[in-house]
Amino acid sequence: MNPAAEPDPGAVFAPLPRAAVEALTGTDDPAPHHVIHLPVAVTDLAGALRFAYALARSLTSIPQIDAAGATVSTEDSQHVRNWVFCDLIMPDRRRCLLPADHHGHCSPADHP
Repeated sequence: MNPAAEPDPGAVFAPLPRAAVEALTGTDDPAPHHVIHLPVAVTDLAGALRFAYALARSLTSIPQIDAAGATVSTEDSQHVRNWVFCDLIMPDRRRCLLPADHHGHCSPADHP
């Protein structure tokens, strides 16, 4: 493996290796993406997860929204994220869209 393509193990967010970018996009230069951070103040983690779940479900009709990628963090530790939805990758290459830590089998449903 090319050492330049290996992510830095100390990096929190390591870039995809060039081969992965080429396989996904067919080019060395992936299109730029922007992530919108919308702070919402909720006093407990369970309440924040419920709110994020409901908010993500309400926005699933917008194609730019990756509802399954929703996470929650505390204000002072935003690098430590809690998944809102189960993050298991399903056979169709999408994530399971049930709540994180759900009981039973994962669901490849079209919407959360």
